[in-house]
Amino acid sequence: MKTTLKKKLFGLSLSLFVAVIAIGIASCSSTKQVVNNSPNMPKAQKAERFHAAESRVQNSFGYAEARERSDEIQPINLILDADFGSSTDDLFALMMINHFMDEGRVDLKGIIVDREGAKNAGVVDIFNTYYGHPNVPVGLERNGVKNPRCFIPYNGICDLKDVHGNPMFKRSFDENKCMEGYKLYRKLLSEAKDKSITVVAIGFMTTIAQLFESGADEYSKEKGVDLFGKKVKAVYIQSGRFEAGDSLSGYNMRAASKQAAVFYNNLPKDVDIIMSPSNIGDLMDYSPKDVLADLSTTERNPIKAVYTHYTCDTGQRMWDTNCLVNAVDGDEGYYLSPRGWVTFVDLGEASQMLFKVDPAGNARYQMPGDSYFAQEKLMEIRRYNRINKYPSQYTIESPQPILTRDAAVEWTRPRLTQLMDKYLGTAGNSLDLDELRNVFRPIGYYGANVGDYRKAEKMLVDTLYTEMLHKAANLGKKSLFIVTGSPSSGKSTVMKQMDLSKVGLVFESSLNGQSRLENVIEQAKQEGFKDITVMMVYNDLLTCFKNSISKGKQTNRFVSLGYLVNSFRDNISKLNRIHKQHPDVEIIPMDCAGNKKAQRVSFEEAANWNYKVSNDDVHALLSYLKEQIAEGDLDTSQLSQIARGITRLDEFGEENLSLARDIERQISEKKQ
Repeated sequence: MKTTLKKKLFGLSLSLFVAVIAIGIASCSSTKQVVNNSPNMPKAQKAERFHAAESRVQNSFGYAEARERSDEIQPINLILDADFGSSTDDLFALMMINHFMDEGRVDLKGIIVDREGAKNAGVVDIFNTYYGHPNVPVGLERNGVKNPRCFIPYNGICDLKDVHGNPMFKRSFDENKCMEGYKLYRKLLSEAKDKSITVVAIGFMTTIAQLFESGADEYSKEKGVDLFGKKVKAVYIQSGRFEAGDSLSGYNMRAASKQAAVFYNNLPKDVDIIMSPSNIGDLMDYSPKDVLADLSTTERNPIKAVYTHYTCDTGQRMWDTNCLVNAVDGDEGYYLSPRGWVTFVDLGEASQMLFKVDPAGNARYQMPGDSYFAQEKLMEIRRYNRINKYPSQYTIESPQPILTRDAAVEWTRPRLTQLMDKYLGTAGNSLDLDELRNVFRPIGYYGANVGDYRKAEKMLVDTLYTEMLHKAANLGKKSLFIVTGSPSSGKSTVMKQMDLSKVGLVFESSLNGQSRLENVIEQAKQEGFKDITVMMVYNDLLTCFKNSISKGKQTNRFVSLGYLVNSFRDNISKLNRIHKQHPDVEIIPMDCAGNKKAQRVSFEEAANWNYKVSNDDVHALLSYLKEQIAEGDLDTSQLSQIARGITRLDEFGEENLSLARDIERQISEKKQ
């Protein structure tokens, strides 16, 4: 019996051993393929990377547990130098560096804000305080690039307030009292051991240039450039474009070309420089939609505040994070060029960077991998961004139960802030209800059932409108352009012919209901908006109905016939009321009757538009719906949404009521 058991155990052990060896061989084979895919890589570097990859394979089998404690990762001593206040890739680098500190991988000695403006240092304070590292020293550039281009003016988050009027984010220091950037450099370097500091430079070279040109002070008797060479072992810098054919130096270098020349011309030759050209980050597109999806489980986050209060869909990519990740993870994580020397040619906006291969050189640059490589780097950013310090008790993403009508309202109520944030990230300056309704998809909205979410939509729109007014006001754009009219009257078509990009807020809606349009205008005035325009778009009722069905076939969003009729009648005397109550509001009447080309008409002509609904009008609508049933292009779900409530149109005569009942019967028969 014992012998049999031993044989079974031996057989099992042998099988496990063979399986492990097979997995190891497959993994190493895969590793070789990855390593050999590195273009133009020297043999020594290939071998180094392969051995590093082999060790990762061994770690996956648990061998790392047997390592001695002395092999544990030691944090790198790092100084971050960035131009906070414009593109958001700097913010993601700052977010990641805070998480790297939590993991013990980085000892952040200090942060240099090399873009002028105290609020830019305030942004850094907000992030460091939020992520739990409020005591990191921050230095500020006060003699840098004057009025550089600002892609996203997100330093305004320093002024955001919560619902109680308190600052939205906690602070730890007065940014107006920050130490001069180059002085902080001198202080930090003087306190460091020789060749112990790594600099991640993802901004302008203004502060480093001042450091290089500085002389002895209270922190060190050495010149700045000598102090830098003595204490710094490597600089990871976002610059260059060596494989694009034009040798351009990158925006940060061109915007401060004189200071960049000081840096490159005087960089000590024993300090390594690893450059991350712009084409490395070009494939890393972290869209506002994905950013807010990753942050959907939190209500308070500085990155979320930036993406909901500012238009961040500016074409930017995740360029700067590659310098940080390369510095922290090591060279095996990127495809690096052979060693060489880099030369900066100062031509202002046309400045160039030239690279010459030389094994004795101190310079290398990251070379592009494939799209999978870029996605891996992007997913690392997203993974850290999803680490949630302040989780909400609610979620707005799938899976959710299917909820409609009053249940949808109750689901929406505690999630208003999260739902607004999700929309604001991609809204720009437009409040578009067709796009807004998509936030209800996790609870069952699919377009054709829009009527089930009217109440929840109105609750969200009312709150969102207030928030978007505040957003426009904070950007200094107190102008409101309202596009209204019956559903499917041609509002979107007219808007496409106009440039409304500079308007503070564009609100497209039928705005049905007693005094709703008036209330929207009055609220904007209370917020200080004086430039208010109302564009009223007219179309006849039957054409509106035909348009709604045609549009619904493309988008699966249908307007019920009953809702359309009531919405159409709601426009009676609306323009006259607006003109009387708000004479300072500009009114633009646009006539699209019969889907003719939109034509602006006078106020007097628009006052005569016929919004009354007769028995003949309703008969024409019901007859057209019956034709659509006969054609068979619409399924029963779509037809049910269109026909919802048609028998309640009994005020339009017995003949129409009989026709409505016949339509309901035909739809019911089709369901069977």
